[in-house]
Amino acid sequence: MLGFALSATAQDTIRLSLPQAQEQFLQKNLSLIAQKFNISIAEAGVRQARLWYNPNLFVETNLYNGYDHKFLPYSKQGDLVNPTGGVFNIQLQQVLSLTASRSKLVKLAESNVALQQAAFEDVMRNARYTLSATFGSLTNNLAKLAMLDQERVRQETLLTAFRAQLRVGAIAPFEVTRLELEQKNFESDLADLRAQIARDQADMRVLLALPGSTYILTQPYTTAEQALPTLQQLVEQATTHRPDLKVANEEVQYNQRNLTYQKSLATPNLTVGADYQRVGSAFPHYVGVQFIMDLPVANKNEGNIRSAAYAIDQSKTASQLAHLQVEQDVVAAFRQMQEALTLQEKYSPAYLESIEEISRNATENYAKRVIDLVNYIDKIRAYRDAQLNLLDLRNNLFQSRQLLNFVTNTRTF
Repeated sequence: MLGFALSATAQDTIRLSLPQAQEQFLQKNLSLIAQKFNISIAEAGVRQARLWYNPNLFVETNLYNGYDHKFLPYSKQGDLVNPTGGVFNIQLQQVLSLTASRSKLVKLAESNVALQQAAFEDVMRNARYTLSATFGSLTNNLAKLAMLDQERVRQETLLTAFRAQLRVGAIAPFEVTRLELEQKNFESDLADLRAQIARDQADMRVLLALPGSTYILTQPYTTAEQALPTLQQLVEQATTHRPDLKVANEEVQYNQRNLTYQKSLATPNLTVGADYQRVGSAFPHYVGVQFIMDLPVANKNEGNIRSAAYAIDQSKTASQLAHLQVEQDVVAAFRQMQEALTLQEKYSPAYLESIEEISRNATENYAKRVIDLVNYIDKIRAYRDAQLNLLDLRNNLFQSRQLLNFVTNTRTF
C-alpha cells in the first residue's frame, strides 16, 4: 500500500490491539484524570467537615489616656481603684452545636464522595465505549482502505495494459475512457475513506493522549462465536453495575442527608466563652462567663428545608427514570446484537469463498476478451460492494458487542 505507507512515514507509527489501547487509555486519558480530581476534592470536603469550629480570641486595651495625654499608658505600679491606664479586656469564645450539625455535615460530605465516585465510573464507562467504538471504526476503515487500494492497483495494471493496446489500435478508445472513469471513482472512494480515517485517528489520539504526529495501526479484532446471555440476565447485570444508576441512587441519599442537615441548622449554635477584664469593669480584676445564641425568631431556615425536601422528590423521580432508561438501553442493544448475528449467519463459507474469485476472474476474463466492458464493470462493482458489506457486517457485530458491554457496564464480550 504505497500511498498509505508514504502517509505514515512522516509520522510515529504505533500498532495497538484493543486490550493495549484500553490499558493505555486508563493510564493517560485526560478526561478521566480531570474527573478523578473531583473525588479528591470531595474527600477534602469530608476532611474539612470533620474539623471543629475555631475558638475566638478577643483582646482590647486602651490606646490613649486623656488625663496625662499618653498613648498605651501601661505601668506595673498603679492604683487599681483609680487607674489612669493599663486597661485591657480578654475574651475567649467557642461555638458549640446543639444539634450535632457538624456530624450531619460530615455525612453529607461523605455522600458527595460516593456521588463523585459513581460519576467518575460513569465517565469512564462512556469514554471506554467511545474508545472501543472508535477503535472498531478505525480498524474497519483501514481494512476497507487496504481492500480498495489492492483493487485500485489491479485496475491500474489493467488500464496500463489497455492504454498500450490503444496505441497500437487493438481496442476502442471508449474502453480506455470508461476504465479511466471507473478508476477515478475508486480514487474518490479512497479519498473519502482517508478523510474518515484521519478523523478516527484524531479521536484515538485524544483518547490515548498521544501527540499529533502519531499514526495508529490497529490489530484486527476477532468476532469469535460466543453465547449471548438472555435479556433478563443482561438487565440484571445493568441494574447491578451501571454507574449512572449509582449516581441516581446516591443523589437521593445526598438530598435526604441534606434535608437532615438543613433541619439541624434551624436550631442556632451556642457560643460559650470566658471574659477577663483588668481595671475595666466594676472590679479591678473581673472574670466572667459568657453564653451567646441567635434567637430563631425571623429565620428558622424554612426555605432551605423546603428546598431540600423538594430535591428529594426530584431525585427520586430522576432515579425512576434512570432505571427505566437502563432497561430500554439493554433491550435496544440486545435487539441490535440479535440482528447482527442473524445477518452474519446468512454469509456462508461458500459465499465468502466465491466473492474472493469475482474480481480476479473478472479482470482475467476481460483481459482475454471473454466478457465485455459492461459485464466487467458490473462484476468488479459487485465484488467491491460484497467486500465492503462483509467488512461492515463484521464491524456491526463488533460494535453491537461493545454496545452491550456499554449498556451493562460489564465485559460480557
